[in-house]
Amino acid sequence: MLAIAIVALAFAVLVAMFAIQNSTPVSVSFFKWQLTDISLAIVILGSAAAGALAVGLFTFVREIGLRLSLRSCNTKVDTIGKELGEAQESNLRLSQELERLKGEIDVKKRELETEKRLVSALEVELEATRSMEILPEPQNGDDESM
Repeated sequence: MLAIAIVALAFAVLVAMFAIQNSTPVSVSFFKWQLTDISLAIVILGSAAAGALAVGLFTFVREIGLRLSLRSCNTKVDTIGKELGEAQESNLRLSQELERLKGEIDVKKRELETEKRLVSALEVELEATRSMEILPEPQNGDDESM
């Protein structure tokens, strides 16, 4: 910003020096306005001032547009920041729920293993019971011959 001010000041000094060196009277026409016998220095300085005013006006309008855009962007950043915070809280809740469900799964797995062992024991017992029923019954004739 300081560099721009230095360049502008140097340009203003150059314009002033040019205007002072060219101070002869001139006639100027602009649309319906007519000025006669006016110093060229005044015309030059007036033109430079009008140019500086126009640039300043355009810069001011641009600055307002940029500030409005910045305000809009800051609003969006705030909104996105809030959404991010809410998403992080939701993520934390879901992570806690996931850990709880994993714990429940582990408990159910242990219960299932216990049930599987019980079923295996019952199957062995059932096989033993079936094998006892399959054994031939003692025959009456074998007992009498003795």
